[in-house]
Amino acid sequence: MHVYFSRCVIAFFLLNSIAAQSNGVVVGGKWPSQVFISDVNGRPFESRFADVDGTPYLHAVYKYADITLKQGRKFVKVKAKLNLVTQETIFESANGVEGYMEAGMVKELSYADTTEQGIVSYKFQTGFPAVDKQTDRHFYQLLAEGKCALLKSIVKKVIERKNELSGEVAKEFETIENLYLYVNGEMRRFKKDKEFVLSAMTDKLPAVNQFITDNKTSFKNIDQVVRLLNFYNGL
Repeated sequence: MHVYFSRCVIAFFLLNSIAAQSNGVVVGGKWPSQVFISDVNGRPFESRFADVDGTPYLHAVYKYADITLKQGRKFVKVKAKLNLVTQETIFESANGVEGYMEAGMVKELSYADTTEQGIVSYKFQTGFPAVDKQTDRHFYQLLAEGKCALLKSIVKKVIERKNELSGEVAKEFETIENLYLYVNGEMRRFKKDKEFVLSAMTDKLPAVNQFITDNKTSFKNIDQVVRLLNFYNGL
């Protein structure tokens, strides 16, 4: 079962026990972090990408995520995934109903994923200033947090490829990634350049330069830049 929730019909409640509710999402009972849906008044949700090769999601399978809504309410261990075409949050409720929250409703979503390299933690946020083709409803992955944050934009779009021999047109997802520094409320497109990065850290240059020397930081290596930013943000 798939259901769409608009701003008008989605509601979250923390209750001591599960009770019959209409036009909303209920949280409560023995598992207060889980989402329950009953008698939701919404229009059916149908995938708009059934004829497109690939997946519109960052991860095609659900992850147990912690979600904070724009209004501040928080939920933990909700089965969710991000649609990077529409910037919507898809979720599966505890009673098996699948639905989605429209772009801009979710302020933060975080989860951990098990990979060959070990457990990788992801944190995504919305609400940043509009930049390039992204609005304040777009999700950014936080690579470094603090007064000098490094944000990763991951956007998918549908492209068409025509077979010159058969004339057939195939649709597939294309992934576009960009990095930004978020400093003093401003979004700056990231440059793998020492001068650019240090321009955001002028208040702590002696300590930052010492860290760069000690760790032989390469500004072409994003992991090393993240470590530098985490050091700076911790000063």
